[in-house]
Amino acid sequence: MKINKAFIIICLFLGGEVFAQSTEQVLPKLINQAIEYSPRVKEQQQLLTTGDYRIKVQETGLKPQVSGELSYSRVDPIAQATLPVNGEPRTIQFQPHNNYNASVGASYVIYDWGRFKAGVQKTLLEIQQQGGGIETLKHTLAYQVTQLYYSIVYLQKAIVVQQEQVKLVQENGKIIADRIKSGDALDYDAIQTQVRYKNAEMRVIDLQGQLEKQFIFLSSLIGSDARKLIPANAELQFPYAKSDLQTAYNEAIQNNVDLKYLLSKESILEQEVKISGMSSLPTLAASASVGVRNGYLPDISILRPNSLLGVKLSIPIYTGKRGAYNTQIAKINLDAAKQGTESQKVQISRDLENAYNDIKVANQKKELAASNVFQAEYGLKLAKNRLANGVSTPLEIQAAETGLEEAKFNLLQYDYQALMAKLEIGRLSGVKFW
Repeated sequence: MKINKAFIIICLFLGGEVFAQSTEQVLPKLINQAIEYSPRVKEQQQLLTTGDYRIKVQETGLKPQVSGELSYSRVDPIAQATLPVNGEPRTIQFQPHNNYNASVGASYVIYDWGRFKAGVQKTLLEIQQQGGGIETLKHTLAYQVTQLYYSIVYLQKAIVVQQEQVKLVQENGKIIADRIKSGDALDYDAIQTQVRYKNAEMRVIDLQGQLEKQFIFLSSLIGSDARKLIPANAELQFPYAKSDLQTAYNEAIQNNVDLKYLLSKESILEQEVKISGMSSLPTLAASASVGVRNGYLPDISILRPNSLLGVKLSIPIYTGKRGAYNTQIAKINLDAAKQGTESQKVQISRDLENAYNDIKVANQKKELAASNVFQAEYGLKLAKNRLANGVSTPLEIQAAETGLEEAKFNLLQYDYQALMAKLEIGRLSGVKFW
């Protein structure tokens, strides 16, 4: 008897090790497969590459802007005067009717008092936020796959429980059939047992249908058939959640993906306030051009070379308070974003408290359900013996079977509820286990 007990303990231990290994291998594999396959993730990653080009576009502001110009214009009337030349009157035109101009010009911003640098910094922050959005998408997808994984595990176990109920009804039917032969039972009892058997089978079919839906959903996320990827012996265990509320909350403040996104939004809006406040600063720029044109005296019809070189300081004096208004709008948006961040922290705290309370309640119910399963199994055993000895009715054993089925389902359901709460704690805390 001691050897048998030791053997059972060893088997249970090894079984737990096999589960741990299978879960650590299978679940991260499914998650990574879903992330690699996800068209949504690929779309966002592709859009993220535009960030480099946005920076390059802004950097062109530091380089000279060169452009060419060709123009023609007809002017009527033109300025002219009649003057005596060598004693004879002569009409002199100061501008030709046909004006031609060809030139190449360049402009270059020498100094803008930090506006360009601030704009580039804002773009970099936006790129970082976009990258954080991709991580948020991956995180959400990972926990969606995890939830489907454990939902499948739960349904697999529920089907086993229901199949055990079908088996019990079958065994009960055999006992009743024997009692009918001996005259101790009625055909009515056999019919009732057949009805219960069909109802139990239909519940198995319902659970199998639910399981198939979960497999279809999971397969659509990973891009391949998931039906053979989840081990039949997997357990409802999620060991990655934090053990206490305060630790989980501290982790969430640091790692929660939604909170990170909001904080990055704050940084962008702070930079927007800074840029808006620079709208009244001057701009120092240089310009130059070289080309040919007509219209120069004494012969205004000949195309002559010309050039221009200058420096310009542009100082905004009055723009209708546009800059001040834009700055105020940016500050309001920043304050609203900060309030949104605080609201998110409150929601995280509330959701964590609810999750830990769900675990507490589920564990308390599990203790009662485990005791109830033991009592229901013992009650069914007594009912079977009484029925076999002819001192009980089929109604008694049916009640015992129903009680056992409900007790096992309750125990399984409380395990699943506790696991879902742990999964929520892991998601809120930003736990990455894949």
